[in-house]
This record gives sequence, C-alpha cells and structure tokens, in this order.
Amino acid sequence: MSEAVRRRQGRDKRKADRIEKRSSIRLPHVTNTLPFTEVLDEKNFTRVHNAAMTVLEEIGIAFRCDRAIEDWKRAGAKVRGNLVFPDRHMIADLIAKAPKRWEFASRNPERRVKFGGRDVVFCPAQGAPYVRDLDGVRRSSTLADVHELNKIVQMSPCYQISSGFHAEAMDIAVPHRHLEWVRSTLIYTDMPFFGVPNIPDYVLDSLEMTRIVHGREFVANNAVTINHINCVSPRMWDDVLLQCARNYADAGQVCLMSPFVLAAANAPADIAATLAQMSAEALAGIAYMQIYKPGTKCVLGQFTVSTSMKSGAPMAGTPEISLIQYGIGQIARHYGLPWRTTAAQASSKVFDGQSGYESAMAMFTGITAGANLMLHAGGWDEGGLVTCYGKLVVEAEQSMLYHRLARGVSLDRLDAAMEAVRRTEPQGHYLADPFTLEVFEDSFMMPQLFDYDSYPQWKANGEKDLARRARERARQILAEYEQPPLDEAAREELDAFVERRKREIAT
Repeated sequence: MSEAVRRRQGRDKRKADRIEKRSSIRLPHVTNTLPFTEVLDEKNFTRVHNAAMTVLEEIGIAFRCDRAIEDWKRAGAKVRGNLVFPDRHMIADLIAKAPKRWEFASRNPERRVKFGGRDVVFCPAQGAPYVRDLDGVRRSSTLADVHELNKIVQMSPCYQISSGFHAEAMDIAVPHRHLEWVRSTLIYTDMPFFGVPNIPDYVLDSLEMTRIVHGREFVANNAVTINHINCVSPRMWDDVLLQCARNYADAGQVCLMSPFVLAAANAPADIAATLAQMSAEALAGIAYMQIYKPGTKCVLGQFTVSTSMKSGAPMAGTPEISLIQYGIGQIARHYGLPWRTTAAQASSKVFDGQSGYESAMAMFTGITAGANLMLHAGGWDEGGLVTCYGKLVVEAEQSMLYHRLARGVSLDRLDAAMEAVRRTEPQGHYLADPFTLEVFEDSFMMPQLFDYDSYPQWKANGEKDLARRARERARQILAEYEQPPLDEAAREELDAFVERRKREIAT
C-alpha cells in the first residue's frame, strides 16, 4: 500500500469517526427561525377563510355518529339530520379551548419534546404493507421488519416521535397485529409514539399497554401518544374514528384530526377550494373534540396529494401540493393550532431520483411552511405502499439537514470569525487558522451517506450508489443497536397482557 493511499485512508477514517460521533448524538429541540412562506396575502387569505366558513355554515359537515350529533345540539349548533352547521363564532370559541403548545413525554426524560408554536418535530413513515428490504427487494412486510425499523428509528438522531407502525406486520393476523406493533414500539424505542388509529377496542389496548410501560399516573398527566383520526373527505366524520378520538381524549392523549385529500377526487380540482374544504373539515373535527372534552390536545392535520388525470393515481412532489401546504399553514397559524405535513412523500416505485426529488420538495415545503409535525419524514415510497430501509436511513440524515436549516443563522461566533478575517492575508486561506481548527467539526453539516469524493476515490471504494450505501448503513445501525432500558416487571406485565388479549380476540 502506497503512502498516499495510507494517508487518504487515515483521513477517511478520521472523517468517518467525526461523522459517526455526530450522528450518534440525539438532536436537541429545534425552534424554526425561518420566515414562513405565505402564498395568500391578507385579502386572499380572508377569501379562502370565508369560503371555509361557508362550508361550515351553509353546506355543512356530516357527523355519522349519534353521540356527536347530540353533543353538537347541546352546544347550540344548527343540525339537520347528520349534517352540522356550526357558525364561525362557535368554531372560533371552541378552538380557543384547544391547547396551543405542550410537551410530548416518554419513559426516557431525555426524549421529551416541545410541540406547537415554532417547534419542529420529525417522525418517519408509517402504515406500508410492503418494505424494500436490506437487499433492495420489495416484499410484504413482517413483524421482523417492524422490529428492525423501530431499531433504526430509535438509533436515528433526528426522530423525536416514532410512527409506531412503520410497516404493517402482514404475517400477523389482523386482530392481533396492533398488539404486536405497539409492543414492538414500547420495547425497541423509548420515545413518544403514534398509537392505534382505527378501532376503538384496539385503541383501549394501545392505551393500556402504554400505561403498563410508562405508569398510569404518568400517562394520565402527560402526552405520550399522538393518534390519527382521519376525516372521510369530502366533509364526513365517521362514528368509529370519532370513538377512537374520544378514547384518546379520555386518556389525555393527542388527536391528529386529519382530512385525507386527493385533490380532484375527493376535493375540488382547485387549490383555493381544496384549502377551504379541508380547513372546514379539520376545524369541525377539532371543534367537536373541544365540545366532548374541553382542553383536548389536537393537531390540525391534513394529507394532500394531487390526482393524475391520466390514471387516477395520487401524485407526490407537485407544486399544487406545496401551495396547499403553505395555505394550510396560514390557516393553522390563524387559529394558533399546531399542524402536520407529509414531509417526504414520494410516488416512485423504487428509491431513485424521482423518489428523492419528490421527497425533497415535500420536506422543503414543510419546513418553510412552518409545519410542527414533519410526518412521514423517512422511508416513504410508492405513495405510502412501501417503507424503504435505505430511504429511511437517507431521510433520517436529510431530516438532520432540515433540522439545521430550521435553526437559521447564528451570530454567536461572528466576532471570533472576524478576528480570523483580520489574521488572513489576501489570497491566503483559513484552513490552518485557529478559529477554523476550533469550530470546523460543527460549523457545517457533513452528510455521511452522500458521496463527495473524487471519481477515482469513488471507483476505489466500490462504485457504490446511494441506495447501496444506505442499505449498508442500515445494516450497520442494526448491528450497533442498543435496546433502551425497560423495567423487567413492566416487560413481563406487557407480555402477559398481549398474550391474554390474543386469546380473547377472535381471529
């Protein structure tokens, strides 16, 4: 081996050690300091908001739930059948009761994270029935994948909330599936997490498992889980999901009240009208939760894609989606509500350039729109049908870059850096300056997975593309995984609960 090669390898190892050290550090809470993009000026915002109020006051929102209809009547809303027509003053008064900011907590106190205002929280993809695995093969996801994805998320510095079901455990019977993935989340991660979203009894199981691990009093007094409550767009809240929301509200947990919008399919083929409809849907859901239990923590949710007029398929990464995100951010800030975006959505069938472009568009939009919850910020492909191991690892790193972007420009070192300017002669360099040597390790983000080597170096290192490097990194993370501590008695009680409920729930 030549001396030049040895020197290069030594530099590469020192660089890798620095990056590895940085990537193992849990990223701190971040406040988004960037100016938020507002695509609606005051006049146009008023028009869109008035259109949303028209949906509420004149067109109505359906609540297919007798309990909810009675609750709305007692609150004084106009009701006709299952259509509710709350006026704008009622909506404003009810939403004023919703908390604007809180902390998520978990059994690890270092995992507490502030939420609301200008806080930004990153959470990876969830719910896919397929994975693209460590060999790059697309296949049905299994419980083993759920375990591995939880481990990768736990070891990723950027994720503050676990999405829980990063993929479906397709090898587990549906009635038992929620028990297994909640148990996996509670064992292999120690962060706040998404709970079971869709069946009231399963919600109660999820809450009981959470109490076993965290303690009943702790769960009663802290937001530990956040939970999808999806509106059936256009303009209908379903009785089953509303009961899920009530179960979570009773437990003091967080409800993500989220329209599911495919523009031109279940929402108008128009940006402004889609904004009006989805705003009305989300606001009605949040307002109802304040009727049911004032002070319920709610997030203004939305999932938005545009629809291909050629195939009917959902499209990601389009400018219309970004414009809708910017608009919904303005609606959320108008009411002081925290809100979510879909941070790295992609329609691509493989982890390729299309996947990266689509996700980058969504991530940048979410940060500059002021989203509080960057949901699906890692691993999402094929319109959410696939969670990709390699893409999860790459977008964990990308989330770190957006975390840094959100922090903005600091002037803390300006004076010291100006002294370096004074010391450096014209046509000189700063590489050996004391200031550079003191701060270079944390002055600039150095992505580990992106390749910045020369072409000969890249050839010598095996000509690896990003997908291959990412899969290798995923294997490394799994090999280095450290399971968070869990009280032995709590683990035994958790396992006993799961096995008992499996016996009780028919398959």
